[in-house]
Amino acid sequence: MTWAKICGLCRPDDVALCAASGADALGFVVDYPADVPWNLTLPQARALMALVPRDVERVAVVGEDPDHILTIADALGPDLVQLHADEDPATTALLVDALHARGVRVAKALRFDVASGALRTRHAVGDDPAAAARRYVDLGVDVLLVDSMSATRPAGTGRTVDLSVARSIRDGAGVPVVLAGGLRPDNVAAAIAAVEPNGVDVISGVEHPVGRKDPAQVRAFLAAVRG
Repeated sequence: MTWAKICGLCRPDDVALCAASGADALGFVVDYPADVPWNLTLPQARALMALVPRDVERVAVVGEDPDHILTIADALGPDLVQLHADEDPATTALLVDALHARGVRVAKALRFDVASGALRTRHAVGDDPAAAARRYVDLGVDVLLVDSMSATRPAGTGRTVDLSVARSIRDGAGVPVVLAGGLRPDNVAAAIAAVEPNGVDVISGVEHPVGRKDPAQVRAFLAAVRG
């Protein structure tokens, strides 16, 4: 069965809604180094994550500064830390080792620009998504996440990625691959059929207005994933 994560939780009611609706994991954007509508302070994230039932995974979505990422991990004790910025290989390797020592799994986002379709990356393997994926797997990440980004949004763009590229990453990764980027209740089933990811991740596709989860959309999304 496809694992399903609802990301960008900002309100206690939304935590309760998504957990009760059957999400496998809930994502909390914590001290992210960009202006996004879902950003939480560390105290806000701690209060919301305390409401998550034990059978639902807690994911801290973070970026860039390794020292602060480890501070977040120590303060929140998440099940998974999702590196969702331009972490270079050296930073990623440092964080993988440090987080694994704390018993925390690590996901690394591979983000594709919605305008050009190119992978945004800082390492030397160029624009080859499969090679970039292998590079991060070799560094020890536990999960890869394929997402879209734009000039104004590092995530939550509402735009899909090239599903054939996502499929190539999934086929060669050797670790679980989570598909994100523009997923909604009306397109997630087709995306799962095309990519066969291990999991899916949604943020803006189940919201109205931005930052508030819509109960009908959350339930429809999870029903489509399970179907």
